[in-house]
Amino acid sequence: MQYAVLCYNTNGCLQGNRLYCIMNKITEEKINSDAVEASVSLQSDKMRSTRISRLLINMSLPAIISMLVQSLYNIVDSLFLTGITYQPVGYIGQAIGQDSFNAVSIVMPLTMVVVALGIGIGVGANAYIARKLGEGNREHANKAAKTAIVMAIACWLLMAALAFVVSKPFMRAFVNADNASDQEYVINQGALYLEIYMAGSIGVIMDITCARMLQATGNMKIPMITQLVGAVTNIVLDAAFIVGCKWGVLGAILATVIGQWAAAAIDIVAFFIKKQDISISLKGYRPQRKYFFRIFKIGLPAFIMNAMNSVVTIILNIMLRNYANGITVLSAYFKVQSFVFMPVFGLMQGAMPIMSYNYGANERKRFNDTFKLGLYIALGVMIFGTLLFQIFPDGLMSIFKSNAVSNGQTQEQLDEANRILVREGAYAFRAISIAFIPAAFSILIINMLQSINCPVSSLLMSLSRQLIFLIPTAILFNYLWQQNGIWFCYPVAEVLSLVVYLPFAVHDYRKQFRYKAQQYADNKVHTNS
Repeated sequence: MQYAVLCYNTNGCLQGNRLYCIMNKITEEKINSDAVEASVSLQSDKMRSTRISRLLINMSLPAIISMLVQSLYNIVDSLFLTGITYQPVGYIGQAIGQDSFNAVSIVMPLTMVVVALGIGIGVGANAYIARKLGEGNREHANKAAKTAIVMAIACWLLMAALAFVVSKPFMRAFVNADNASDQEYVINQGALYLEIYMAGSIGVIMDITCARMLQATGNMKIPMITQLVGAVTNIVLDAAFIVGCKWGVLGAILATVIGQWAAAAIDIVAFFIKKQDISISLKGYRPQRKYFFRIFKIGLPAFIMNAMNSVVTIILNIMLRNYANGITVLSAYFKVQSFVFMPVFGLMQGAMPIMSYNYGANERKRFNDTFKLGLYIALGVMIFGTLLFQIFPDGLMSIFKSNAVSNGQTQEQLDEANRILVREGAYAFRAISIAFIPAAFSILIINMLQSINCPVSSLLMSLSRQLIFLIPTAILFNYLWQQNGIWFCYPVAEVLSLVVYLPFAVHDYRKQFRYKAQQYADNKVHTNS
């Protein structure tokens, strides 16, 4: 009987079967690696276990702070522009502050479209990534994140291509002798602002997209830091460029774009200097149509909701351009009301990933608790905002008074023009703020529908409150009561959309949770727990 002599190396592998041992070791390492990765507690797991009140506050507060800071620098922009005391070469008007402010105000609807693209991609990626992390499907969450980055780059290229085509024709459509003391100045400065904003829009689109994806994982601190950095950069550069360098509108847009780039840079760096629950590295990335479709489907209502603000503002500006202070008052309202709405939107940034995650995990009670707490907080903010706009409208509108006497205008004429502006603005603020409380319900319901994958219902409700009910009401009230009537279209549209769509929202909520429960009952979804 012959025996084979087999020797062992120091690792315990049989020398005579080295290939087997090597393969076995590789397999064991792969298994151990997978086990370690599966056992790692993701940051997003806190949305399953942390107490809802604490979780919602922790996730929303950074977004609320950053939103408030963003609102602040919108106001600061306006203060610097309306406070201009020098006259640019060639200016022949009598209201340099108001003309500069109107130049930026008129292009605001198109800048809102750019922001809406970023929000659409960001919200779509946010809800889908949070839901997949809730289901325990990290691979799909990663692929969706990479797809969102590609979509953001594509949208920027589109905006950059359109920048120099639409700017001047758009300005000429809205500037006339009623709303500009120097029409050519307003047209040229507004077009310059829009061209630079759209061409440099990679900053704002990428910032919004990356921030929303970080929020989907429960990381709210980085988005807050980016907003703070962007806002502080903007404010400091506003002072340097508008006051120090006397660049006027050019200084305002350069400060804005540089601030957006700074914010986006921090967002992107955050993904690479510290491991996140998802990856945005495009190394080895292969586009897959289903992820584009998923993000597009979920984000479309958010895009349309924000783009509708642009469409509505354009239509209202068409009606208001024949009133001396109409466009100025509407733009002033948008800037001041952001101090009321931005905290609610920040609250939604914290609430949506929590609701999406717990919908994906079929945690209905936690979902409901998040919705209820979010509603209570939103109502509190809106009630405070309503009181503010009803009691102190004159003080709010006074922010936008012109400070400089120009080209032969007397101080008495300037004071009288400011008095009329403040009176008309105060009336508008009181009328529109009636819509704040019903808006709290609508905003939360729309975000809830997005979180449970009901984009069509969310879209219809958004269209109703911002277009279907609002515009016909504005046209009718303009015909009946002119400028003073237009402002009441906002509360009427909010109440009608809420009354009409609330029953449909309740139906969708019940249907989607029945569907999710059935998925789990059929063992089609596996979670991390």
